[in-house]
Amino acid sequence: MSEIWRTRDKPQEKIEVSESQFFQRPRMTTLQESRLNCIKYNVHSVFQDKPKEELTGIARRLALPVHLMLLNLDGNMNIAMSIRTAAVMGCSDVWVVGRRRYDARPEVGSKNYIRVHKVPELDHPRTFFEKKDLQPVLVEQGGASLEEFNFKPLQRKGTVCFIVGSESHGIPKEWLLMLDDCPRVSISQYGMVRSLNVSIASSIVIYEFMKQWRADRKDFLTIV
Repeated sequence: MSEIWRTRDKPQEKIEVSESQFFQRPRMTTLQESRLNCIKYNVHSVFQDKPKEELTGIARRLALPVHLMLLNLDGNMNIAMSIRTAAVMGCSDVWVVGRRRYDARPEVGSKNYIRVHKVPELDHPRTFFEKKDLQPVLVEQGGASLEEFNFKPLQRKGTVCFIVGSESHGIPKEWLLMLDDCPRVSISQYGMVRSLNVSIASSIVIYEFMKQWRADRKDFLTIV
């Protein structure tokens, strides 16, 4: 039994309440349960009354022709945060290469709306991208300035795959050599710290891509 002392109406009255009564929650209606389940999957308010399966289908139809590849990432939460970034930005797929176990808590349900592929390793990345019909774009220091890079020619060719490496070592040198003719973009930095968090870097690059993608669609609609 739990003891609760009422201090407002009758300060000295002791009320005994069983633990089952004390911890019992009011019964939720079916609509409330549905909304709670939808909120759990972290979606916009307009979608919160729809079941998860329907939300997944909507996400597939709205997805942009963009993939994100996470190559040998460090840190236990970087993978999950990057998956969430990709889902928020409207990417269709994420490729996790190398590390397969990670702390999934930062995903906050985003994995329900984006395809996540886990690959132990890729010995021949060029062959992989050709088979998947993907245009690799390396996100690495020493590349073209992101704010000056024109993504429109790539957007009109097909699906783009942004590749990010670990914060410690970046994209492996052998990958840079094998994909030396592929576009490489870099985020301009003005401070002393040498690198951004990988999920933040992914956000900045994909956002710039999205901005140009939207502008290109407006141009197209104006012409048509």
